[in-house]
Amino acid sequence: MNIMIVDDELISRKKLSIILQAYGDCTEFPSGSDAIDYYQTASEEGHAIDLITLDIDMPDMSGIETLKKIRSIQKELDIPKKTLPIIFMVTSMNDQQNLMDSLSQGCSDYIVKPFDEKKILEKLNNHNII
Repeated sequence: MNIMIVDDELISRKKLSIILQAYGDCTEFPSGSDAIDYYQTASEEGHAIDLITLDIDMPDMSGIETLKKIRSIQKELDIPKKTLPIIFMVTSMNDQQNLMDSLSQGCSDYIVKPFDEKKILEKLNNHNII
């Protein structure tokens, strides 16, 4: 499984990477724009990304903006629905508006920080990733 972890906080990226490395190859990004560039290139070259985690509150581009752009790339490249990545918003923002905005842009699930391995594994199981 190929995993993208997008979070401007180093500790959150590392924690997610440690949890998820048992299930796939993790690539970390400190910003949405870096993640979009990587996703675009990987998709154009036919390299599937299976799971993406996105923080909402990032300085250069929010996780919701990043999610919207990723979903736009998928449409532009006509990526088959069955091969689209699962996208988890992993954020400290636990309000209804961010949840609804994330879901409306196509996130698969929402994880509130602080998270632990049990919570991450539960979400992976819920989406039949592991």
